[in-house]
Amino acid sequence: MITTILSDSAGFGASIDILNPSLVQRIRRYAARMDRDEIFAQLHRAIADAANAQHVRRWEVAQLGEASADAIVDCEYQDDLAAAWSLVAAEHQLITEDSVRLHDGSVH
Repeated sequence: MITTILSDSAGFGASIDILNPSLVQRIRRYAARMDRDEIFAQLHRAIADAANAQHVRRWEVAQLGEASADAIVDCEYQDDLAAAWSLVAAEHQLITEDSVRLHDGSVH
């Protein structure tokens, strides 16, 4: 969840670099070739994908009593991807820490 990257008092998104620096660097390189609208569209898609993955995981838990390994891994990856895009969007001044906190900091 994005909340985990916001809780670090060292600054907005500081802990995601520690959790998955290669993912963040890959997203930064990709975003460097994009305009603001394209970055925002990628952020929007990443958040939607993370929410969808979470819904699948919750559905499996509700229906089967536990989530499959695939659902768990997909959910964690999509959360990391949404957090990375959020960090990059913040670096491009498309979102602010306050705007994320207004929505409880969650992608779900």
